[in-house]
Amino acid sequence: ALFWKQFEEELNDYQAMVGREIGSRVFMVKGMENLAENRIPAECALGLFAGKTAILLAGGPSLPESFAWVKAHREHVVVLAVSRIAEQLAQAGITVDCFFAIDPHDIIFHQSKGMLSYWQQSLLINVYHLNPRLLGQWRGRSLFMGPLFPWETPLNPSRQLSFPGITVSHQALGMAIEMGFSQIILAGFDLCYDRHGFTHAIGSEERKTGPFAAPLELWVETNGGWQAETKHEFLCAIPSLEQLAHYAQMRGSRVINPAPGAAKVGHVDHLPWQEVVVAAEKIDAWHYLQTILPPDTAENRLQHYEKVNDELLRMRNLVQQVTRLTSEAIICNDRFFGRKGKPPDFKYKLRMDAIERTLDEELRVASVLVKKWGVADFLKLSRPDKEREWSDQEIEDTGRRYYEIYRDSAGALTRLLDDIRQRLRARIEEEKAHPALKVLINQWQRDQHPGRVFRLLEAHAGGLSAFAEGVRPALQSLVESYQQALQETETDYKAYLFQRMATPQVVRARVMKLFRQKEQQRLLTFAEGLEQSLAESAVTGSMDRMVMEHKEQYVLLIRGLAAVLAGDFTAAEGCFGQISLPVLLTDALQQLLTVKLLRQDLLGALPIAKQLAQRATLHIPHYGDLLRLTGQREEAVAVYGGFVQLVKNDLVTLNKLGKLHGEMGNLEAARAVFTQVLQLDPGNKAAQLFWQQLFPADAVVGQP
Repeated sequence: ALFWKQFEEELNDYQAMVGREIGSRVFMVKGMENLAENRIPAECALGLFAGKTAILLAGGPSLPESFAWVKAHREHVVVLAVSRIAEQLAQAGITVDCFFAIDPHDIIFHQSKGMLSYWQQSLLINVYHLNPRLLGQWRGRSLFMGPLFPWETPLNPSRQLSFPGITVSHQALGMAIEMGFSQIILAGFDLCYDRHGFTHAIGSEERKTGPFAAPLELWVETNGGWQAETKHEFLCAIPSLEQLAHYAQMRGSRVINPAPGAAKVGHVDHLPWQEVVVAAEKIDAWHYLQTILPPDTAENRLQHYEKVNDELLRMRNLVQQVTRLTSEAIICNDRFFGRKGKPPDFKYKLRMDAIERTLDEELRVASVLVKKWGVADFLKLSRPDKEREWSDQEIEDTGRRYYEIYRDSAGALTRLLDDIRQRLRARIEEEKAHPALKVLINQWQRDQHPGRVFRLLEAHAGGLSAFAEGVRPALQSLVESYQQALQETETDYKAYLFQRMATPQVVRARVMKLFRQKEQQRLLTFAEGLEQSLAESAVTGSMDRMVMEHKEQYVLLIRGLAAVLAGDFTAAEGCFGQISLPVLLTDALQQLLTVKLLRQDLLGALPIAKQLAQRATLHIPHYGDLLRLTGQREEAVAVYGGFVQLVKNDLVTLNKLGKLHGEMGNLEAARAVFTQVLQLDPGNKAAQLFWQQLFPADAVVGQP
């Protein structure tokens, strides 16, 4: 089992790595859509805060533990935070100096949109491929990490910052180290569940969905010395955090995590909050950054747009050459093998070789870009049986398909480059005193960037009233669309989380496993976690009634099981008796039946056994047993008889039926039953004994 578990973990890692490589297109596309916004590389912030203290706020369960300390020391530390917790920090009254965001997927917008209200007081540091819906509507200053373009060009930063670890918290910590902080305090950077099984802090949508239920049984040691459960992604993130903390030590920086419930990580010091000391010097990080960062002026923005446009046009011309050459290569492939009655011609093979040299040498940068775009389709050409000799037809078909993918990928990339240049033209239009509003409005609607309208309104004295009456409704509609998006609660991110919630079967499996292992305390903490998420969801109205009812049913089952383990049968009966959810009802009835039997309440157990018999054939004989034990022998005969008609070879139930017939004086019926048993199993000891008791003068069936 241990080897299988290790194999599954390594296979999952490998699949994730391959998935990231095959799915690299999303990073390329989002990075190119951000070309207008990615103006200032993050390398300009290197070393800016030498000797200062930063606190990095992430979304783990321990985050709220830091709030009191942050407020008490706010003037003496630089506050860094991941974008997803912006709303929680706003509710706690904590301002942020630098936000970090990296996720390219559309779903991050509703996860992180609370950050947008901080634009006048916070710097955004984003990885180049951050989702454009978030970055494009950020109205404040920003720095980008990584390359500007997804190809080699002098316009890319000389140092493209990227750090170990796939989470935004890892990238934020790496950047904090490079910014020169001598002390970096981690809060909410737990990489494990809390005692109740929660993966994220109070106030998060993840918290409202409830504790993590899948029985992974992955454990880590915490700073507090106890074992905490974790999931595979968190477990894999621990070595990269350790690597970053070690790098910080080498740079003269100390990484501290005061949370006792956070995973214990090498090179990360654990100190209680009261022992964390910061310098008395006050820090106004936001105003300091304003004096250091390059000015954000229309002139600087236009210069950036011009450089980007020139580079896009240069690459477009190269990609078009790739398109022309690969289209020619398709024709050469056909002519080389012969088509439409024409004989094969080797000179086309020579031309194909020349085309490949041009693609690999003169057009190398563009060719690599095209291959990155089409990597998933190119991989479909690979074969697991490479040792087998290929037929001419297979070689011809594969060659043609190779160049078709090449050509089609180049064509798709050309269309993307055109789309990016169109977006860039809209950005240039934004800088004009009298912009073409139709162009802007169409682009903002297409990109889902209604928030960009505020840039336009701020640039014109009088705001909306400065524009002609004919366009005011369209501009007002953009304002309302943006505000509606910020206020929306039933979001795609929330729907995504509920889709990822453990299925009832998974939760049931976890609960019953804990019960079988007699883990009473873990059952209770799991129930408390469910109750906490229920309470929070009831306050925020974030959970529909059906989900809440289901959680209440699970809490009843769990508390009932814990009561059984504690020997409190009265409490157990009270819990099990309230369960009505079909997926849990059988478990509840089984436990309720057990409790009734342990209390020797046979009459009370009888209706429960009947319900179980109606729900599953397996329970019918037990119902018959209770009928027999409570003196209802005729009814028991009917139940046993019905069951053996369904399960004809159930010898145990047949013996019970025969014995009951004998006790009731139905000797011929008993003889028929035991004859059937002994014909099926001549050596059946129970049937032989009953036969001898009922028919001592008769030879046992099947024996001399």
